[in-house]
Amino acid sequence: MNHGISKRRAFLTSEKNRGHRITFGFAGIADFRSFIGQEYIAGMLKAANDYDLNFINFAGAIKYSFFDDIDFISHYLKTFKFMKAPLVDGLITWASSLCELLDEETVKRTFISLKPLPMVDIGYLDIPGVPSIRIDNEYSISLMMNHLVSVHQYTKFAFIGCETSSPHLSRLECFRKDLKKYDLKEIPGSVFLTKSMNSVDIALAVNSLVERFNINNKSEIECIVTPSDLIAAEVIEQLDKHGICVPKDISVTGFNNQYSGVFARSPVTTMNLEYFKRGYASVELLIDRIMAPSENFETRLVPTSIVLRQSCGCFEQSVVQASDDSHRISNLSLENTSEGELRTYLFEKLRVIFLHQQENELIELVDAIFEDIYEQPKPSRMLRWFQNLLQNMRKDSTLVNSNLQQSITSIRKIILPLINDDFNQNTHMEDVFHQLRTLASVFIEYDTIAPRKDTYLMNNLSQIAINFASATTGKQILDVLRYQLGEMGIPGIILCLSENMTTDLGAANLDLILPEPSQFIQEKLPFKVSDPSCFPKQFFPQGRRYSFITEILHHNDKYFGYAFLEISNPNISIYDTVRTLLSNALNAVYVREGRTKEKSMLLSNEQLVGILHLSSNNSNETRNGINAMQITNYLVEHLNEMTDLDKMAAELSVSKSHLVRRAKELTGFTIQTLHEKLKIEQAKTLLQVESLKLGEIANRLGFQNQNYFSSVFKKNTGMSPRAWAKRNLR
Repeated sequence: MNHGISKRRAFLTSEKNRGHRITFGFAGIADFRSFIGQEYIAGMLKAANDYDLNFINFAGAIKYSFFDDIDFISHYLKTFKFMKAPLVDGLITWASSLCELLDEETVKRTFISLKPLPMVDIGYLDIPGVPSIRIDNEYSISLMMNHLVSVHQYTKFAFIGCETSSPHLSRLECFRKDLKKYDLKEIPGSVFLTKSMNSVDIALAVNSLVERFNINNKSEIECIVTPSDLIAAEVIEQLDKHGICVPKDISVTGFNNQYSGVFARSPVTTMNLEYFKRGYASVELLIDRIMAPSENFETRLVPTSIVLRQSCGCFEQSVVQASDDSHRISNLSLENTSEGELRTYLFEKLRVIFLHQQENELIELVDAIFEDIYEQPKPSRMLRWFQNLLQNMRKDSTLVNSNLQQSITSIRKIILPLINDDFNQNTHMEDVFHQLRTLASVFIEYDTIAPRKDTYLMNNLSQIAINFASATTGKQILDVLRYQLGEMGIPGIILCLSENMTTDLGAANLDLILPEPSQFIQEKLPFKVSDPSCFPKQFFPQGRRYSFITEILHHNDKYFGYAFLEISNPNISIYDTVRTLLSNALNAVYVREGRTKEKSMLLSNEQLVGILHLSSNNSNETRNGINAMQITNYLVEHLNEMTDLDKMAAELSVSKSHLVRRAKELTGFTIQTLHEKLKIEQAKTLLQVESLKLGEIANRLGFQNQNYFSSVFKKNTGMSPRAWAKRNLR
């Protein structure tokens, strides 16, 4: 069921009228040097803007950072603590993006654990009860094969894919179906499945292909079909090493329209998988799910299209259309046709060329053409119109030179036949068209130069890194953020830091909000957030739409807290750079101030699970709004205090009676008994720090005196603190 735009807008308006703007998140990991993740996010951001939604990006960036560590996935999974109501009302998932680092069943369980949060997936992995936005592999391969068979008359094919990729195997089956559809036989030994997608394995496949078949001049194999542009580009490179030219000797096709295909030696004919549209469509489907939570939604397929480039034997459409004579006319002229007829004719022709321009804009262009022909003003009226067009296009998208040049060519083919008998008019209009082409080239050059600002930014980052490294206190780190975020194009931050290094992401103090919030909010800082899943939405911007990205602050296996960075710069790597610089600076300060693991008031998950006698999965299970880990995390954060049920219930946003009942159900202990056991477990850690005296440990753990501490310790362990320490410190 598609509720349609009007129903979505009506629902969202009613939600805002009662003070609730819908917030959605995005979860997945990607190499953001590839445009796939960026296109998905760009589509989501556009939908968030169009539907006036809040957006929190929980996606993790991998593989491009100099500082990536081998335990990336364990750090990334900490973000799942935030993926709950009320922080987000729904989630778009890219579950299959985690499959390179986790097995499929683990990935499924991870996302299933987020239910009943409404979710929509954009990958190939099936998550029970979660609808998807996908492309149709069968339709896409069919489009490609139809072009290769019908246009090029190819009949002899090979296939190179990766055996560990589910999408590749699916596309191979579709390829085989299409061979049968066209009554073509699969050539024995023509299918190559590599162990991975790295260049070494692809080179081995190409070597085998060249050894088995004579592929010069398309002798025994005419076309190599691949399920990925990454593979296609590498295949072309490896073929060149064998002296085999694409497409002269053999054709190659890709599938998913990636950068690698564009920059290949022979630009790759591929399939446009519409990542932007799928990102946008996923938001619309998620809104539908939030509107009707009990309804079952089916997977929606987004249509794909073929992108013709040179690797299949074609030329790009812009090159072909440059010789298109469809706009030439011979039966009209300025001499034998009324001005009204000419204006109508020009308007209809221009409407085909400029599909996205408003009627009044096209009328202005018709006026400009007539003025340029008869009055020949300087500068040209058409030049001014085109200047305005280019400026507006730059606001919404990247200028494409071939499209601009084709538009100018089409106008030229319409106008010149009208004035071919007047040498003066013809010469003048040729000059105008030359100016239009030059203006388009100037704008393209500006867009080419613009990314060089990133070079300035990278140079500036070195100074910013020095500023972070020079900070010797927490206050100085906050000052660096205040003065340097703007330099990086980041308009805001919400920063939460723990008191000490921790082995897990737990309680933290909200220390900084930029831009400076209202006085009412400012007076609440620092605000203690007992658990990431309980982060209050009141600290996000109020009265306006917002988009943030979540960054977990860590150094190796130690955690300092987390930050929400406001999204402005589309370069996702910038936010990861801030995370890295901030984490390294915090590590230095925490070590300098002695806020390290040995003196931390937090226990590890393993210690907590051992105390509760629960499995890790059960300890995180949430029913009726609270789980065992939330309870224990709070108690651990208050080990130096007496048990205060009223305060605890208030900070966990539950009633006192509910808290007492749920604690007993989930842990098997009363709050008071559990608090005592946690204190004793922490005491065991502190007893291993030889410099600490019993009196200091008793004081740290909130006991009235050393004797009472010793009594409680012996009751729980069967021996005195000194005896326990002596036995365990041998």
